[in-house]
Amino acid sequence: MIKFIFQDWRVNQGNRRSQLVLFLLRLAQKLHHLPSSWRWLGYPYFAGYEIVVVWILGIELNYKAQIGPRLRLFHGVGTVIHENVILGADVTLRHLTTIGTKHDAGKAPVVGDRVNIGCHSIILGDIHVGSDAIIGAGSVVLHDVPEGVMVAGSPAKIIISNNDRVDRKNIGA
Repeated sequence: MIKFIFQDWRVNQGNRRSQLVLFLLRLAQKLHHLPSSWRWLGYPYFAGYEIVVVWILGIELNYKAQIGPRLRLFHGVGTVIHENVILGADVTLRHLTTIGTKHDAGKAPVVGDRVNIGCHSIILGDIHVGSDAIIGAGSVVLHDVPEGVMVAGSPAKIIISNNDRVDRKNIGA
């Protein structure tokens, strides 16, 4: 956990708000993973986390989500990350990004390593976003995204592909 805090701090250098949010997130994650007999000690902290990060700073970064090291959070206001989301290492999120489920009991996206997600993007459902993908600003992603491609639009379509085998049409069509 300490290693993640320093890595997060380093990649968000100069962005004090993101550094604070990620520091508080990593502490909440550590408390959440305590044995159940000790987890009650974290409940006051979870309430404080909710007040500071969600209500005051406007970033719904759920501490139950699996978030890899070195998350870059640019202008995180309006960002919503569901508790079942899995984010890989070196993911970049920009403001007003939503990553979550289509339905209350639905499955959440799995985002690979080194994925760059533009502002105002929406990624919903039981999908996988491959490593090294780029999600353009304002995109609505409802289907799997292969690794190494750039998608944009609503619905998201492949714009640039590093892999000639990937068709440039609607993803999932």
